[in-house]
Amino acid sequence: MNEDPRRILLARHGQTEWNKSYRFQGRTNIHLTEEGMHQAELLSLRLRSWPPEVVYTSPLDRAKYTADKIASRFGLSPVVIPELEEINFGSWEGESLISLEHDNPEAYNRWRSDPFFNPPEGGESWPEIEARLTRAVNIMLDSPHKKIIAVSHGGIMRALYAVIMGLDPHKTWYMDVSNCSMSGIEIANGRPYLSFTNDALHVSGGECGVSLPVWG
Repeated sequence: MNEDPRRILLARHGQTEWNKSYRFQGRTNIHLTEEGMHQAELLSLRLRSWPPEVVYTSPLDRAKYTADKIASRFGLSPVVIPELEEINFGSWEGESLISLEHDNPEAYNRWRSDPFFNPPEGGESWPEIEARLTRAVNIMLDSPHKKIIAVSHGGIMRALYAVIMGLDPHKTWYMDVSNCSMSGIEIANGRPYLSFTNDALHVSGGECGVSLPVWG
């Protein structure tokens, strides 16, 4: 007998100042800009037609603010999963991509060629990322909920594509993940299906964007 599908909506937090200046944020607890807070509001409005049963979030403030905006619209409180925290970028936290490319081109280009497998000094390795995200996914899938939202970060969402979907982590870094975008994964009969990625029409589309359905 076919089971009702489980749907997991992955969402990235709103814009921060370090996003604007192309800096590695990682574990640094950067808050949203005014624009980022507005983006979170637009995302919550878009989700009116798809009320979740649970909202999970990274513990970092930029994700928690975004998750709070979503959850409060449905009378929920976000559930923190520490393992959804952004990737640790080690010695590069706070550094800009532009300055690293100029001042340390060899290390930057090595990282850029395969980010999950060439971490900065002191940064998190792929096995470490994979292990903790496997724990996070198990928490979500061990719950009885069928409509799940998980708010996290650009690097983590790319890693989750690999962990949940079994996609090649050498490739998933190159998938776009815009601020306050959402991606949908449906799990039916034990198999994951990537329904859509990087949908941020609620951010760019104005009133029309927030009125669009989430899942077809």
